[in-house]
Amino acid sequence: MSNVKWTPEQQAAIEARGGTLLVSAAAGSGKTKVLVDRLLSMILDEQNPRNIDDFLMITYTKAAAGE
Repeated sequence: MSNVKWTPEQQAAIEARGGTLLVSAAAGSGKTKVLVDRLLSMILDEQNPRNIDDFLMITYTKAAAGE
């Protein structure tokens, strides 16, 4: 995972479990990085690892898709 200093709201989005999640924020605010860290935290979870094939992540810009 990254060494990024997240805001409380970003950290909550990364750690939230038990349902779907929509992340909406201004351009350049770190949405894609939050979603990637959320996905990594779930598939690398030692207690309850998830299968990457169970996820759908959508981004709407070429720059974000490149991340």
